[in-house]
Amino acid sequence: MKVISKHIQDEHNPHWKFQLGVETYQTKDIQDRVEKIRQKLSTDANFEFVLSKDFSERFIAKLHPYHDYIKKTSESIKDPKEEYYPDLFPGDRAGLARKSDNPLWGGIWCTDAVTPIMQKTYRVAKASAECALTGAEMIAKKAEKVVYALCRPSGHHAGPRVFGGYCYFNNAAVAAEYLSNHGSVAVIDIDYHHGNGTQEFFEERKFVFTASIHVDTADEYPYFWGYAEETGKGQAKGRNLNIPLKKGTEIDQYAQAVDRVVDAFKAFKPDFLIVSAGFDTHENDPIGGFKIRTEDYKLVGSKLAALKIPTLICQEGGYNIDVLGESVYNFLSSFL
Repeated sequence: MKVISKHIQDEHNPHWKFQLGVETYQTKDIQDRVEKIRQKLSTDANFEFVLSKDFSERFIAKLHPYHDYIKKTSESIKDPKEEYYPDLFPGDRAGLARKSDNPLWGGIWCTDAVTPIMQKTYRVAKASAECALTGAEMIAKKAEKVVYALCRPSGHHAGPRVFGGYCYFNNAAVAAEYLSNHGSVAVIDIDYHHGNGTQEFFEERKFVFTASIHVDTADEYPYFWGYAEETGKGQAKGRNLNIPLKKGTEIDQYAQAVDRVVDAFKAFKPDFLIVSAGFDTHENDPIGGFKIRTEDYKLVGSKLAALKIPTLICQEGGYNIDVLGESVYNFLSSFL
């Protein structure tokens, strides 16, 4: 299996996130996440590491209206340790009334204070999207049947209006847009948190079926999306499936949710599958709340592999670096 990465992704190193009032926390999206995955996959000759290709900005910019904002803000930062956070979040009306390249206008485009822009943010986020695009190109050209894009930063919270949740550009969405030119696409998000950005990108596109298995968003990020009644809009009604689960969910319940998605995908008959693979569902993840064990990811992976269609797997969350590499390895091994 090809593993697509680019080493500049290791240079994404924000220190703080601001959450729950005045309290501050060191971010869990640390550089070692990528390295731990590389180390584990490197022990098995079935995994071949390949550098991602360079792609034109247009593949990202056409989906993300804040593309130029992130790029110009990154370029304006002189100190590589500086982290820029929005000071005010005025909502959609300000964004629609006026668009500015001024870094102070970040609240128009960003949903939270956990996703800072730094000097290398644009280059790193673009490189992450290029990992997904490289994998998408491989399976579209039938050069590979299954590809793993080792994306960092993650992407599934970045949507067609705003970015946030550690995510700048939506890697899975960029790949789905690319693949939709070659056939129908199904996207399953198995991160602990709902893939709100991915849902919003495609909730009116009938040839892209999106599904997300995640913790109930009534009490967890991203709060305002991810409910079961969100099933798609207009011509795409029925093309979105959300399965919110309670904290403490174990593998038996989780496997039943995966089966529901697999059945929906079989009815849809997609030409391509994209997996937004988050591993913060692990029982020891510092920001998760499910009870999925390291060995359980073999079962989850095998259920999706049984669809036997060209598959792109994009890395999303997973923040316990002591178990992350093994968890990813178990999931990917099911596709070999």
